[in-house]
Amino acid sequence: MIRPYQQRALDQVYAWWTRHESHQIPLVVMPTGSGKSVVIAELVRLLWDTWPDDRPRTVVLVPSKELAEQNADKLARIMPAHRTVGYYSASLGRKDQHADVIVATIGSIYRDAHLLGAIRCVIVDEAHLVSPDGVGRYRQFVADLGKYNSLAMVGLTATPFRGNGVWLTDGDDPLFHGIACEVPMAELLEAGHLAPLVRPQDALATRIDTDDLAIVSGDYRIDELAERVDRYIPGVVRETLAIAGDRKKWIAFTPNVATAEHLVAELVAAGVTAALVCGETDKREREERVAAFRAGGLRCLVTVLALATGFDVPDVDCVIWCRPTRSPVLYVQGAGRGTRPAPGKTDCLWLDFSDTTERLGPIDTIRGRKKRKGSADAGAPYAICDACGAHVRPASALVCPECGAQLRELEDKGAQAASNAAILSAQLASKLHDYPVTDVRYSRHCKAGAPDSLRVDYMSGLRRVVSEWVCLDHPGFAGEKARLWWARRAPRDYMPGGVNQALDWIADGYELRRPAGVRVNESGKWPEIVGIAWSENDDPSRIAGTAPGAAQAA
Repeated sequence: MIRPYQQRALDQVYAWWTRHESHQIPLVVMPTGSGKSVVIAELVRLLWDTWPDDRPRTVVLVPSKELAEQNADKLARIMPAHRTVGYYSASLGRKDQHADVIVATIGSIYRDAHLLGAIRCVIVDEAHLVSPDGVGRYRQFVADLGKYNSLAMVGLTATPFRGNGVWLTDGDDPLFHGIACEVPMAELLEAGHLAPLVRPQDALATRIDTDDLAIVSGDYRIDELAERVDRYIPGVVRETLAIAGDRKKWIAFTPNVATAEHLVAELVAAGVTAALVCGETDKREREERVAAFRAGGLRCLVTVLALATGFDVPDVDCVIWCRPTRSPVLYVQGAGRGTRPAPGKTDCLWLDFSDTTERLGPIDTIRGRKKRKGSADAGAPYAICDACGAHVRPASALVCPECGAQLRELEDKGAQAASNAAILSAQLASKLHDYPVTDVRYSRHCKAGAPDSLRVDYMSGLRRVVSEWVCLDHPGFAGEKARLWWARRAPRDYMPGGVNQALDWIADGYELRRPAGVRVNESGKWPEIVGIAWSENDDPSRIAGTAPGAAQAA
């Protein structure tokens, strides 16, 4: 049975398609383990149920045969028996050109758009893998298919940003133009649809020191990182055995194959059944090892990136992170391997032997950023300022020139313990505060060089506890997010043309839905809303008031 948040995703994709031109392609953002394959299958069924006479043949693009099998399985269960579901994947030994729904690995199909006939829809799973600069296999396939077809498209991902943190919807030539629906991880954790990640009670004694490693294209240089990680592997194994002894299925991430092989050897020497799965692993061996892990014959799978996306073993209950990174995509996708729920599973232990969690923060609070304009040294190594996100050159700089924040320590810190920083925002309990909302105030916010926004102040008694800015006049993702914000708080029939009209309506008595309370994270420089509570009987359809101007128009 489809869950409410999955239905919400379907509704909002359909609404996007009805509001926008076909070349404006939306994203659906759903956490790892939330059932993106169900949404994909239900979306395909919706297309065929709504326009059967148009034969809305669909291609579902995936990066791996494992994801192809997962999506095809869901489609076969959900689609009517007379609708055919085919594969286009060399790894699976099939290239079905005429099926109603074709689930295709991008490496097999990107040159073959001309062989498929009439296609009406393309769905991109793991959409964060699409190249940002107008080239690459996904872009080639979509461009070639567009020569023969008028397409509706949508992308799905758990991480709507690239490895450098830039929004998939931003840049000079983005394939995706906005976010139609974003499902918060906190919502699914609270409902029990995801398993929480938990940290060890005490800080880990083993910490991979990355302070003096070079930064290339926003992340650690792999050869230096691998050499550094390799020194710490014996300590990682000793501490994992001491802490995770009661955990049954472990996944470990390392920077390269050599470090992965070393970790496997140390685990086996310590009596742990372990195996390596990476891109170079023989197809049959890979299948055998994953099957053995799934069945309980292996306790630990060690990987580089091969299991970072599309790996579906729900009862993983320990993730061993030996892959220091500054990439939010690698971090969120890797951590997500442990959040799938399973019978008897209450949580998943997150063992971060680096400073990744401390550096990037809880996975459910990570957000993208806009691309900054290039400079003359755009190709040179740089560091990322944790305070403001600026790319700082040279990478060895001690202070950010944009905000003045300290980037790194000058002195040798010596051996350090790994942080047990919060992996989920709920673990920031001492810095999270719940406030009842007694009033909401609306005003105009002006900023030089940018469109105006609607400032929303949440009051608890006489105190303003937090504010947010709703960008009704902004283009792109910010504008789409603002319209979703408005739709959740007002009757769907009325959408203001911008900040001016919104304030006019509010002044004339138009009532927006008021939260009963807000949860505020006060750990940063500015308070941030991380949760909203609504009254049980506060149904948006029951809000009094009609949009000013609607009655006159009638």
